[in-house]
Amino acid sequence: MPRLSAVGISGLAGEDVNECIRCPALCASRNQIVMPTAATVGGLLAIGEAPGEKEDEMGVGFAGQAGKTLDRLLAEHGIGREGYGRANICRCRPPENRKPTRAEVDACMPYLAEFIEQTRPRVLLLVGGTAAAHIVGTGSLARRIEMSRSPGGTWVDPAMCHPALRSLAAQRGLLAVPMPHTSGLAWNRKTPAGEPWSEVGKRQVALAVELAQREG
Repeated sequence: MPRLSAVGISGLAGEDVNECIRCPALCASRNQIVMPTAATVGGLLAIGEAPGEKEDEMGVGFAGQAGKTLDRLLAEHGIGREGYGRANICRCRPPENRKPTRAEVDACMPYLAEFIEQTRPRVLLLVGGTAAAHIVGTGSLARRIEMSRSPGGTWVDPAMCHPALRSLAAQRGLLAVPMPHTSGLAWNRKTPAGEPWSEVGKRQVALAVELAQREG
C-alpha cells in the first residue's frame, strides 16, 4: 500500500510537503513528517489526531499501541494492516503529545483534503474526538457516534466539517464513522451512559467495514 509522496500531493502552491515549515512548534518537536498511507480506491481510511511517539520515530501512522488495537479490530473483519489507509488531522507530532492547535489543524487540513480527493476512500473511520470534531462537527463524541447510527448519519455535512473539506463533502459526498480513541486510557473508560468505550468502538468499526464493503 503506497504512502503518498511529495510529488503526489504537490498541488498546494507547489510545496514539498516532506519539508513543511508552516507550524514552528511542530517543526521544532518532530523527528519527521508522518505521511498518510493510501487505502485502495473505495476502501477505508482511518484518520487520527496526530502522530504519537512511535509514529514520529518510525514515520508510519498508527504504529503504536493504539494502532495495534485498531489493527486487531479490523483483522476481526478480515482486513489486515495493508488493507486500510492511515492518516492524521496533523502530520507532525505535537510537543508532549498535546492536542494540535486550531492554527496547526488549519495549516494541515488542506493536505488531508487533497489526499482524500486523490485516493478516494469510500469511508473515513474517525479515531478519537479530534478527528471527529474536525470532520463531522463539534459536540460530544458520544453524541456524534449516536448520530452516525441514525439513517443518513454517516454522510459528512458540509456545514459542519472543516472548511478544507467542504467542497469534497458537498460535491462528491463523504461517508464518515466516528469512534472512540483506541489508546489504552480512552479505550478502557466508560461512556456517559456507562457502557465501555471498547464495546462502542467495536460496533463503530463494524459499521465502517459494512459501509466500505457495501456495493453501489
